Amino acid sequence: MKGTRTSIAAAALAVALTSFAGAATAGPPTSDDGHGDREVTAGDSTDLATGLVSPLRVAVGRERTAYATQNFAGKLTRVDADGGTSTLIDRPGIEIGGVSVRHGDIYYTESAGGPGSTDPFVANVSVLEDGETRVIADFAALETENNYDAGNEYGFQDLPEDCAGQLPADLREFLLPRGGEVYSHPFATAVSESGRYVYVADAGANVVWTVDTWDDDVDATVLDPVPTLATAELRDSLAAQGINLPECVLGYTFNSEPVPTDIEFGPDDLLYLTSLPGAPEDPTLGSVRSFDPHSGDIEIVVSGLTSPTGLAFDRYGNLFVAELFANRISIIPAGSDEAEPFTDATQPADVEVRGEHLYSTRNALADNASGTLVRTSLDYGRE
Repeated sequence: MKGTRTSIAAAALAVALTSFAGAATAGPPTSDDGHGDREVTAGDSTDLATGLVSPLRVAVGRERTAYATQNFAGKLTRVDADGGTSTLIDRPGIEIGGVSVRHGDIYYTESAGGPGSTDPFVANVSVLEDGETRVIADFAALETENNYDAGNEYGFQDLPEDCAGQLPADLREFLLPRGGEVYSHPFATAVSESGRYVYVADAGANVVWTVDTWDDDVDATVLDPVPTLATAELRDSLAAQGINLPECVLGYTFNSEPVPTDIEFGPDDLLYLTSLPGAPEDPTLGSVRSFDPHSGDIEIVVSGLTSPTGLAFDRYGNLFVAELFANRISIIPAGSDEAEPFTDATQPADVEVRGEHLYSTRNALADNASGTLVRTSLDYGRE
C-alpha cells in the first residue's frame, strides 16, 4: 500500500474525496448448491496465534493449517490447528505478503524499495514447494520496463490554470493530473485449482497480474481510476479537516487510484477484489469488484465499504469483508448488495473461510507485537 509515500494531508484528502462514492451496483453471487438462504452468525472465537507483527494476510490449507504473513517483520508463519507456530520464511527488510496455498505448495509475495527509497526495488511472487523457494514472476522488472498505469489519469481533471494555482501548495503534486509512477507492491494472491495460474493484486502498480506458471507468461490488467465529483458538501467536509480547497474546484472530477488489497475466487469462478481508492492506510469508502480472468472485465459488486482489506466467501456464497479501520468484519449475504456487521474486531486485515470456521488477522497495525490470528466458528441457521 502507498501510505508510506503519501503525506498525511494528502491521505486525508483522498479519504474525504472517496467518502462520496456511489451506491452499490450488484451483490455477490448466490451459490448454486441450493443453500443461499442459510443465515450465518458468529460463534465462539479462539486466538490461534498471538504476538504477531503486522499480520496482514492469511491462508488456510490442509488439516486447518493456517499461514499468516508478518509483513513488516519479513516473516511467513505456519499456525497449526492446535495453535503451534513455526517460521517458514524469515527475510528481514523484505515485506512478505499475499499468501495462498494450493496442493501443499505455498505462494507468497515479496516487496521492498520503490519511489523515494534507497533500498533495492524488489517485487515478486514466489512459491515454496518441497521446502525450496522459487521466484515465479519478477514484477519489479516488468513494472520498471512498462509502468502499466502510466496512462491512467489521477488527480483533478481539466482544472483551469488559474484554479490549479489556488490549490494548497503542499498538495498540488497530489491534486494535479498525473499518471501512475513506477512502483509495484504485490499484496494479495489467488491460485487456480490446477495451480497453473497465480493472480496477484498489486497495490502499487494498480494492476491484477496473471501469472501462467506453465508457460512462464505474465499479463497485467490495469485497474481504472475511481472518479469523484467535487461538491460543496465535499469541500465543506475537507475544510472541517483543515484541508481548504478553492471554490473553483466545484463541479470538477477527482480521480483516485484504485489500490487493490485482496483477491479471491468466488463461487461463480470469477475473482473478487477489495479496493481502497486513494489512501489505503486511512479510513475510506472502498469497494468489492469482480474480475473475469478470461475477458478481463471488471465490475463493482459492492461499494460503500470502509477500508476493506480482505475478503472471503463461504460455501453458500456469503461474502465476508475485513474493514480495517472500521474495527469490524462485515458480511454481504449471497445475492445482497448490503453490507451488515458480522462481528467486532480490532484492526482486522484479512479473512479466510475454511469449512465452518472464519479465520481473521487482527491488531494488524499495532505498534507492538500484539497481532493475532483468530478462528471463529460459523453458526448456520435458516431464514
